Amino acid sequence: MGNTDDRLFYFDSKNLAERAAEYAEKFRTAKPFSHVVIPDFLPDALAQAIAAEFPGPNAINWRLAGPGDAQHSGDKDIEKISTSNEELFPPLIRHVMHEFNSGVFLSFVEKLTGFTQLSPDPRYYGCGLHSTGRGGRLMIHADASRHPNPNFDQILNMIYYATPGWREEWGGQLELWDETASQCVGKVTPAFNSMLIFFTGTKSFHGHPHPLATPPGIRRNSLAVYYYQTDRKIDDTYSGHKNYVEWKRTNPLDQRVSMFHRAKKLARDTLPEGVVNKLAALARRMGWTS
Repeated sequence: MGNTDDRLFYFDSKNLAERAAEYAEKFRTAKPFSHVVIPDFLPDALAQAIAAEFPGPNAINWRLAGPGDAQHSGDKDIEKISTSNEELFPPLIRHVMHEFNSGVFLSFVEKLTGFTQLSPDPRYYGCGLHSTGRGGRLMIHADASRHPNPNFDQILNMIYYATPGWREEWGGQLELWDETASQCVGKVTPAFNSMLIFFTGTKSFHGHPHPLATPPGIRRNSLAVYYYQTDRKIDDTYSGHKNYVEWKRTNPLDQRVSMFHRAKKLARDTLPEGVVNKLAALARRMGWTS
């Protein structure tokens, strides 16, 4: 998959092109929206090194993200935590994340998905390192377009799964729901060293809404990178740049909401979208997104 010197890994364009040719049709035809899972994506030694280096909940200054638009425990040993600050990424992971934003890798993503003129995000707005513990979950949702420039529209998500030996009975499958968020159509197991790329738009509803059942100390760890197009066209899959995530309540746990969450929902339901976008952008700058 790539070349190395004694220290660093680099993607190889020839090997990536072969992978793109192998999986492009699967991406194009997948339901309920375009996506593909590529197993054993990185060399095993590199995958194991990433897993060993992945920081625990007390190792760095994580942001407590929680399950979405619902109350959570406030316990970072349970809830989803994240960081977009590359200075907190361990050295090897930081290098690999740079490779996921490289020109060689973007050419592969374009060949794989058919989307051209993609732009990376070296500042990792909203992506980076994600980790969820036993009992944690993530509500079904359609993504915001995280880039602060409204002419940059998020169109593809890449998730690399980094927990060795993941077992089906632990849960954590990323559920892919239909365009009305009324039923789950497919599931992706967060298998170790697999990479998921999926199309993201107004109707690309996804999440893992049920509490993880991992053994104590084992977390659902992943690397995430988002890719963008400039001035993305409005169509039946995309209604325009949004600064806010559209959360969907699909099980009883989602009904546990605070006054803060009720206020956010009221704003989304009653205010013009342009006003909601400005309020969401302000909330993100001020750290009011929990």
